[in-house]
Amino acid sequence: MRVAWSATHQEFLLTDGYYFSGLYKELCNRRIEIEEVDDFDRLFEYDVIVFNYPENPFSSEEKEKIREALEQKGKKIIFTAHFKNKDGVSEICNSITRDYGIDILPEGIKDEMHHLEDDLFIITTDEVKLYREGVKEVVFPYSAPLEVENGAEIVLRARKTSLTDSGKKSPVLIAQKRFESGGKLIVCGSCIFWDNFSLFRLDNLQFVVNMFEGAE
Repeated sequence: MRVAWSATHQEFLLTDGYYFSGLYKELCNRRIEIEEVDDFDRLFEYDVIVFNYPENPFSSEEKEKIREALEQKGKKIIFTAHFKNKDGVSEICNSITRDYGIDILPEGIKDEMHHLEDDLFIITTDEVKLYREGVKEVVFPYSAPLEVENGAEIVLRARKTSLTDSGKKSPVLIAQKRFESGGKLIVCGSCIFWDNFSLFRLDNLQFVVNMFEGAE
């Protein structure tokens, strides 16, 4: 499997070893080839494409290429955001994901009972719906809640003890949309569940590997 980590829209970069050296090493150890790619057209030469916290908007032409990759070419494309629409990233992602029934809300999520480091935003959850082989619980820091419709599936939910800024319990944290081509769009409310802080806590590593390999 070949994974392109986009460096085309001012994303958090895979080559930033402080944050993502663990992810790079662990995927390589599992023979998942992952490469940082700074040419937009070349992204689509890979099986999986990651847009991790894209800060620059997508052009109409780029959106069309993403649509074709999902609907016709069977690519897996992962978008990640952050809580409270920081840097406008949630809306940048929504410019693509909303058309497929997944909307990233400009809010945060707290859980007073299930969190790490005395930080209510570093929530943990065992509500793993997909990619759960060998996974019981994950940490999902500083996530935005998602709204899901139009046949999109829930991958991960917060616990019933969690609350969004607007008072909703157990929000969706990750959702995906499947396509007849075999393509998948995966949308994550957090962009740091696979950084060096989170990856080796609870079952995050196995969960992340499952997402890449497709072990549901």
